[in-house]
Amino acid sequence: MIERFFVLFKIPAVVGLCSIFFLGGCGREEAVTAEETKLVMGTVAHLTVRADEITSQAALRDGMAVLTQTEHDADGAAIADLEAAAGTGEWQEISPALYETLTLAQELAHRSNGAFDVTAGALTELWERARAEKLPPSPEEVAEARACVGYEFLELNTVEENGKKRYQARLLRTGMKIDRGALIKGLALDGIQRSWQSAGIENALADLGTSSILGMGVNAEGEPWQIGIRNPRGEGRSDLIAVLPLDHEVLSSSGDDERFFLYEGRRYHHIIDPRTGYPAETGLASVMVILPMETDDPVWRGHMGLLSDMLSTAVFVLGAEEGQKLLADFPDARLVLVGTDGKIIE
Repeated sequence: MIERFFVLFKIPAVVGLCSIFFLGGCGREEAVTAEETKLVMGTVAHLTVRADEITSQAALRDGMAVLTQTEHDADGAAIADLEAAAGTGEWQEISPALYETLTLAQELAHRSNGAFDVTAGALTELWERARAEKLPPSPEEVAEARACVGYEFLELNTVEENGKKRYQARLLRTGMKIDRGALIKGLALDGIQRSWQSAGIENALADLGTSSILGMGVNAEGEPWQIGIRNPRGEGRSDLIAVLPLDHEVLSSSGDDERFFLYEGRRYHHIIDPRTGYPAETGLASVMVILPMETDDPVWRGHMGLLSDMLSTAVFVLGAEEGQKLLADFPDARLVLVGTDGKIIE
């Protein structure tokens, strides 16, 4: 379902509440809205929890610990070893968690016909360097990196030995790399959700750089968390268009307005089409995918943050028409699309 909104921007006056107390019933501790902000995973993470003082502070610590651990795992030895062995044909031992993540990434790669591809790391690194230099790579450089991309060249395997299961992966082409950035924020949202739910937290918000958000329960006014929407082609962050309620949902957005450079009048953004090797050009300026926190689908249960993260990228690469076809596989999803002309796509 397509919603009539623009790309995301959190409204501080609505969700940026700190140290506000709420009157509880007889015998109940006062509830406090506590917040913490941290630079992690290359972005500014802002966590908000509504609970009693001790519980809320513990939840903030646990949430930040999840972010730190997720960042550490993304840069860990398992992925580095997998990439180092690319093209050798050797199986590399990986953790059950990484095996599950890569399995889900492969599932969406198949469903999107490669519009999402977790093996696109060589391309994303190439374009990150280009953005730093503000100079597009040569066609030869793109072709060389593109040759190191292809989800069909990532293989996963399990082995049973003495009643124990081992998990393995291998990259079949030399130079292949895992695109960690395509997964990390979604994984972090899922980890925070598990941590907070296990602690009994009911009302909280996790905002990872405004591109990935988890909204649990309600805000200080007893309403769903309110997320401001801004025009991706507007003037500054205050150009708000509308407000989107986030009600027990996860949200991920992909847009061409944050990480880009201009060269000879052309915009080169960071969302790369793995099939061409170049920034996706589908007439979209932003995509927002909103999913419920919970699902009955056994494939994606407990991974809705990761799914929303991957879907927003896939839809941006596919474009409006094909992206909506992909979302038809996920009937509970809500979709927000804005064209490069700054207008909502119906």
